[in-house]
Amino acid sequence: MKLTSKAARKASLALGAVSCLTGAVLAGTAGPASAATAHTFKVCAYGNYTAYATLPQQGGISTTLIAPGTCGQLPLVSGSTYGKVYGVYNTNPDKSFYVGTAHFTASKGWSGAAKGTTTDRYLVDFG
Repeated sequence: MKLTSKAARKASLALGAVSCLTGAVLAGTAGPASAATAHTFKVCAYGNYTAYATLPQQGGISTTLIAPGTCGQLPLVSGSTYGKVYGVYNTNPDKSFYVGTAHFTASKGWSGAAKGTTTDRYLVDFG
């Protein structure tokens, strides 16, 4: 079967989209013990609650909500020295709570996890 140039272009675009999605899924599956990646702030939700992180020195950008058992990350620029991690109550998802503050250098990055329960939470540095 011979593809017209229009059909070939559509097939090429579809294949490219699948490749991009596959790369995005694989990039988000790094293990919990992986070392901190330079210029990246990575936090995992290893407690029984959803978590998120903010970087106040970068205009307050934040991760999306991170479901238990998964990780999220943000790129770092020079000058960043800390990130704040919060959790979301399971029974009241409109309210969040403070888990901890991670200190780092932007050139080194940071990798860690929000652990525990909503009533006994803590932050772990994988460094």
